[in-house]
Amino acid sequence: MQFDSPDYAIFLGLALVGYWLLRDRRPARLLFVFLASCVFYMAWRPYYIGLILFSTVLDYVAGRQIEAATSAKRKKAWLLVSLTGNLGLLGTFKYFNFFAKALHDGFALAHLNIPTAHLDVLLPVGISFYTFQTLSYTIDIYRGKLKARKSFLDFGFFVTYFPQLVAGPIVRASEFLPQLKHRPRLDPERVSRGLFLIGTGLIKKVAIADYLSLNLVDRVFDNPSLFTGPEVVVALYGFTMQMYCDFSGYTDMARGSALLMGLELPENFDRPYATTNPAAFWRRWHMTLSSWLRDYLYFPLGGSRRGEGRAYFNLWLTMFLIGIWHGASWTFVVYGVLQATAMVVHRFFYKRSGRTRDATDGRWLTALKIFACLQFVVFSRILFRAKGLDNAWEVTARIFSGTRSLAQITWGLWLMLGATFFFHYLPKRHFQNLERAFVRIPAWSQGLALAGVVYLLSLVASSDAVPYIYFQF
Repeated sequence: MQFDSPDYAIFLGLALVGYWLLRDRRPARLLFVFLASCVFYMAWRPYYIGLILFSTVLDYVAGRQIEAATSAKRKKAWLLVSLTGNLGLLGTFKYFNFFAKALHDGFALAHLNIPTAHLDVLLPVGISFYTFQTLSYTIDIYRGKLKARKSFLDFGFFVTYFPQLVAGPIVRASEFLPQLKHRPRLDPERVSRGLFLIGTGLIKKVAIADYLSLNLVDRVFDNPSLFTGPEVVVALYGFTMQMYCDFSGYTDMARGSALLMGLELPENFDRPYATTNPAAFWRRWHMTLSSWLRDYLYFPLGGSRRGEGRAYFNLWLTMFLIGIWHGASWTFVVYGVLQATAMVVHRFFYKRSGRTRDATDGRWLTALKIFACLQFVVFSRILFRAKGLDNAWEVTARIFSGTRSLAQITWGLWLMLGATFFFHYLPKRHFQNLERAFVRIPAWSQGLALAGVVYLLSLVASSDAVPYIYFQF
């Protein structure tokens, strides 16, 4: 059930009706949304709901036990139970086959015919997201930053909440659970913001991401030899914008759906292609993942408090894990190494420049840095999109093939790429002003505008559903 489908529109409408009808009956309201969220997830693979329920029960019990523990040893033991259970599930379903195949290939290189196991299972949708969410709960309780929830229903609502269940943003219990304390209030401003975000999310996904995917990116990566070097480069820019509009569009619709229930989800993107270095890029791309690994991995490892050498190691490891978090394949291993190395190199030169974070560059130098950072992002995305290292090498080789034509890049593609990059680089205040203007107009005008967006998108939408890119993670 994708956010850009009629099925989701019907589902969301029914969920909102039930939610607001039960707003004065807290347990019934939470139970209704919990069950609705389970139905939402089961639309993909019904039996995988058991994994989410297992994580929910595990971390609910672990959280209560950590808080009740009378000794540090017992607290640590229950935290270990939570970590082992959640990361064990993630490792089994997402990484077991990759490491088993790598081991088998290693044996083959040594001319050893030793069979290895293989799990014939599909990757559960959203497992990387809800695993990190539940872990934030038990870790924060262990650190004394959060009280364990006595109500299983409260915690179950948090884990399974359908807008952010399958592709984020990664919501922390400390941010979300306090919002459930109060009776929901139908705030017209929040409803208007929610409708605005849903509308912008639909435009990003259907009008931009799907168009670029079907008319350029998929064709180039499926058959690189049919395209010239410059056409492949244009496709890389196309994938860079497709990926942003696909994922940020999902986040917009997730946040918009939550706002219609009076709940706030965190932002996940902040004009990431307008950054001047890799560190700034990762602070503004998939922000909830970057900040999660910073707070729950980088800082616990010591951050930069244990000397420069340890700081470089901690930074490299954190960024490498961001890379392989995205997928269990050699392309993501190399992608992680590339991102981690870029961060270490940036830190090395930044430390030796004597600059402070408050230092500013001139307009032209800033523009040059933004351009250089964008090129790194664009060309590293070859590894992100390629089906394997062979495909990544084929695409890369085609760029340097010496062919020069751009005949297969239509005017529609040029217009789409030009417009999307232009709007991406507009100052953020312009979009904030547009949102405020939408909020101020009468409700009937808002409904009419959203209906117009849906109608226009229905005219340009492809008959083939294009899955969200981050569903595979």
